[in-house]
Amino acid sequence: MGAGVIVQVDPASSVPVFEQLREQVARLIASGALPVGARLPTIRHLAADLGIARGTVQRVYDELARDGWVRSAGRHGTVVADARPAPDAGALDEAADRLALVALQLAVPGPDAHAALDRALGRLGPDGGRPS
Repeated sequence: MGAGVIVQVDPASSVPVFEQLREQVARLIASGALPVGARLPTIRHLAADLGIARGTVQRVYDELARDGWVRSAGRHGTVVADARPAPDAGALDEAADRLALVALQLAVPGPDAHAALDRALGRLGPDGGRPS
């Protein structure tokens, strides 16, 4: 991914690695962190960096292409597509529900959960969460 753009997978998560990676890349594109025309890492490189099978990354790229997020640019690799699908309105609510469930399971008070989310946005957002 571009400089400062990070994807992570958690093999211990109940969410399959494939789905973790697909969701993260789609979100990076939707947010503009990966702009139109940006080159994605090669399948081999991303698989090696994440310690996952090349077939998993290939499947992610294939599904992202099928859904209109990316396109193959031949020998130039995979790039973010010009026309992207409309964002899924329920995706953020679903993610918030998952975060809330984890906070409840860990008995984390609401204000502490909000603070943790704010810190994560600061760490992981474009430019470290700083406004441009």
